[in-house]
Amino acid sequence: MKRMKRATFTAAALLSCTLTFSGCSLISQVVQPEQDQTGEQTNADGQDQGDQSGQDQGDQSGQDQANGQDSSSDQSASNSSNSSSSSTSSADGSTGSDSGASSGSQGQVSIGESFEDPEMQDKIEVLSAVRNFDSSKKASSIELGGEVVLLEVKVTPGQKYSGLIQSGALKISEDGGTNFRYDQTDGLESEMRAAGFEPWEDINRRDGGTHQGWLAYVPNEKQDTYTIRYERGPGKVMGTDEKVPKFTKTFDIPAL
Repeated sequence: MKRMKRATFTAAALLSCTLTFSGCSLISQVVQPEQDQTGEQTNADGQDQGDQSGQDQGDQSGQDQANGQDSSSDQSASNSSNSSSSSTSSADGSTGSDSGASSGSQGQVSIGESFEDPEMQDKIEVLSAVRNFDSSKKASSIELGGEVVLLEVKVTPGQKYSGLIQSGALKISEDGGTNFRYDQTDGLESEMRAAGFEPWEDINRRDGGTHQGWLAYVPNEKQDTYTIRYERGPGKVMGTDEKVPKFTKTFDIPAL
C-alpha cells in the first residue's frame, strides 16, 4: 500500500515539473550563466567588498594617525616661530589646508555611448558621468588620492530570453583596461539619493520597459580618464544544447 502511494506521488510530481517547465518555455527561454562565470563574479564581489572594507578601515586609521602627527608638528612649529605660520598663507590670503584638494570640483560630463547585445537584444545607453562626487563615506579614499565616480546608465532589456541584467556587468579600470573593478553603489546609495542621483537597480528582462539609474565607483588613484567595460558572460539555454557566447563592449569616461 505504501509503495503504491509513493509511486502515485512520484508520478504526480514528475507531471507537475513537466507542466511547469513547459509553461516557462512558452513564456521565454531562460539563459543560465556558466558556472565558472557565476562563481568568478561571486568571488570577485566578495573579495572586492572585503578588500574595500579593510582598505577603508586601514585608510581611516592611517589618516587619523597622520593627522595626529601633523597636528603635533604644526603646534611645535607654531611655538618656535610665528613667521613660519604666516608663510603658509597663499598669495590670495587663503591658509594652507589641503583637505579635499585631491578631489577637485564635482562636475558632470557627457558620454553618449549606446550599443546592443546582439544575442540578448539588450539595448544599453551610457548617458553621462559625475566626476569628483562629494562623498563623506569615502572621504579617506579621496584624501589618499582616489575619487568617487558616478555613471548614468539606461537599459532597455531584450525579450528573447529571461534573466537579470546586473550592475556587475559594468566594471571600471584605472589602469587603461588591464584590471577592472566592480561598482560600490550599495555603500553609497543614501548619499547618491540625497544628491539627486537615483542608484541602479538590477533589471529583470521579463519586466520589459526602460530602466535608468546611477552606478558608483571608487578608484584608488584618480585618473584623467577611466575605461569602462560592459561584459555579459556566456550562458546556456535551459533545456537545450544551445550556448550563448559572451558579449563585451569597452568605452571611456572622459575628464571634466
